[in-house]
Amino acid sequence: MGFKFRKSLKLGKLLRLNVTKKGKSITLGGKKLKVTLNDKKKVTASIPGTGISYDTKIDGKK
Repeated sequence: MGFKFRKSLKLGKLLRLNVTKKGKSITLGGKKLKVTLNDKKKVTASIPGTGISYDTKIDGKK
């Protein structure tokens, strides 16, 4: 078991910046829908409280 680091900064009513030692992410949304973009080029959309979510990777290639 190791130590974990997490810092979450609220940047408005619906925007949050999350920083951990493994990376950072931005979350947009509220109680109905959340969309997260992280520095590993992955987007997660979820409906809080339901267990329903969708993940996809963003590829820079055309």
